[in-house]
Amino acid sequence: MDEYIVGLDIGSSSVCTAAGKLDKYGKVQIVGINYVPCTGIKKGVVIDIDETSESIKNSIYQLQTMIDSKVAEIYLSIPAEICEIILNKGVVAVSSDDREIKKNDVNRVLSASRIITIPSNKEIIGVIPEEYIVDGYNKIKDPIGMSGVRLEVDAQIILSESTIISNLLKCIKKAELNVKGMVFQPMANALSTLKEEETETGVLLLDVGAETTNITVFKEGKITYLDKISIGGNIITNDISLCLKLPVSEAEKVKLKYGKINLQKEEDFKIKINASYDNAIEISYNILNEIISSRVEELLYLVKNKLIKNRQMESISNVVIVGGGIALLKGVNELGKRIIGKPTRIGTPEYIGTVSPLYSSAVGVVEDVLNTLEFNPIDEKDIEINRKREKYQREEEEVFYEEEKHGFMSKIKEFFIDFF
Repeated sequence: MDEYIVGLDIGSSSVCTAAGKLDKYGKVQIVGINYVPCTGIKKGVVIDIDETSESIKNSIYQLQTMIDSKVAEIYLSIPAEICEIILNKGVVAVSSDDREIKKNDVNRVLSASRIITIPSNKEIIGVIPEEYIVDGYNKIKDPIGMSGVRLEVDAQIILSESTIISNLLKCIKKAELNVKGMVFQPMANALSTLKEEETETGVLLLDVGAETTNITVFKEGKITYLDKISIGGNIITNDISLCLKLPVSEAEKVKLKYGKINLQKEEDFKIKINASYDNAIEISYNILNEIISSRVEELLYLVKNKLIKNRQMESISNVVIVGGGIALLKGVNELGKRIIGKPTRIGTPEYIGTVSPLYSSAVGVVEDVLNTLEFNPIDEKDIEINRKREKYQREEEEVFYEEEKHGFMSKIKEFFIDFF
């Protein structure tokens, strides 16, 4: 599966996969994406290996149908709620004689930053460089090609519990897939939904999932604050189910179809819902949206209190909401701006067919991997030469086949003449 890069995002309510590749100009193209329901994960932890594996299989099968190619390897998005970040420094001497920093030197300094004492039940799943330092000069983003004697890196080391990662990998292995790499979910979301100037000036990335809300603050191009709240979109669904006496599955459908955050009173009307096999009931549109608005308001106030308590409010200039928990509800932008006091928008990837906050993680994984690949642009003349060469080879093969066929028929003819 060398042609396509496949990103896999396993959430508490769904599994999302995306396939992408580089076009001839080195631009990322997303050529297939889908998501399927999943109930085998809760708050980033596997609670049912078989259910999770089956959801992954279904998602990959649909993706293979879209791209008409078999998928054997994937890159996995690792959710923030199962991770923690610690800071460390790596230092190496530049190895080349001319003192030019090469990719190998960068790889060595990143490896050096991983040399750290960690608890026995945890493992390092990734390293995010904050800045490189060359001979004492800091705030360097990419040192490759620069000259220097000493190369340092200030890095964020991402840790997770070994058992949690092991169970995730078991689910993927049971789906007959190999994990080729892992990407930290907040970084994937940032790559696919945030603008570069936002991450520099300060932005709150709010990833509201089914069970957990992940809070990430970016400032000066790096993660400066990471936190979580152990509630998500499912709490809204459960409230609708309890208050309106609906099955949870119907409550979720009603939330997504009619859900809206009412900042102003609207004209009420009745919604007809199948409460059970042969029982249809009517519910009030305004009561439904009062339930939704109250819970979303509570969630946003919890986020605001976290930011104030940890002195992060001054660090952010705007808010971007991703995920499926509340990002799909109408009116969440206005409510977010009113409560948090910052301009708020829904973060969506900008590729054709991916304009949904549900796809941000899977698309971000594909982008992250493709952006690290070395790209050699193909000249248009080279493409035309290759086409002509292939056409000439096909014509040569056809001539050869015709000669072989006629020669073979001649021998048969001579055989029958001699025989008779």
